[in-house]
Amino acid sequence: MRPRLHSDIAAEILDLGRLESFKVIDAHGHMGRFSGIYFPKPEAPAVVDTMDRCGVEWLVFAHHDAMQNPDLGNPRAQQAVDAFPRRLLAYCALSPNYPDTLNQWVARFPALRGFAGYKLLAAYYKAPITLPACEPLWRHAHEAQLPVLLHTWGGDTCAGCRQVDEIATRYPQARILMGHSQFGDWDNAIELARRHPNVYCELCAAYSANGVIKKMVDAGIEDKVLYGTDIPWFDPMHGIGCVIFADITDTARRKILRDNAARIFQRWIA
Repeated sequence: MRPRLHSDIAAEILDLGRLESFKVIDAHGHMGRFSGIYFPKPEAPAVVDTMDRCGVEWLVFAHHDAMQNPDLGNPRAQQAVDAFPRRLLAYCALSPNYPDTLNQWVARFPALRGFAGYKLLAAYYKAPITLPACEPLWRHAHEAQLPVLLHTWGGDTCAGCRQVDEIATRYPQARILMGHSQFGDWDNAIELARRHPNVYCELCAAYSANGVIKKMVDAGIEDKVLYGTDIPWFDPMHGIGCVIFADITDTARRKILRDNAARIFQRWIA
């Protein structure tokens, strides 16, 4: 016998196998193969097939290749977006270690189709987001009110809480999505999201940490939390299940799985 639930959303997914009453928005994904690991479904048609299976309407992603070579990977992201213009949005992935390339892509950004913001993998580049080389990106994100997805992790000195605090203060109109929610440094991540209107916690990997989603909601930031998966690294249903079966209200569940991201990306998905 199924246990009694106090959640229409949880009951729905148990009965139907996926959400039908509303569709999920995934704010943190990737595309393409990646060296050193096998992905069974890494390209756009297969990723969209996975989205359909899981009830995900939109995915905002950075191409794996773009995080190593923007001139190679961002055009591949453009191809994926062009193939699925009502399902996929792209982050323009850039590295401050190549400032000329960064400047060129920032200048080109307004002409890109279906690109909704930027992606910085600062810790992997060993390049803090506060470097002068990042300023053109942050200035544009501020002026255009664009989201910037960061890879953040507790104790990181490239995109940790101190660096995010500095950037959020200097560029208050840039929408800063803390990918992985400063994993492990939950209290400081929550405080940043509470203090800065333009800072958000994104749940990729964080959703698996017991009690973290409830902790965020109880702290009063249910409007500042976004669902993300790192697809194709992880199956979306696992993350959806972590949100749905967290000890929070259905209102908070829907905000995290759709409404908060819909507000940030509304100009592209309306």
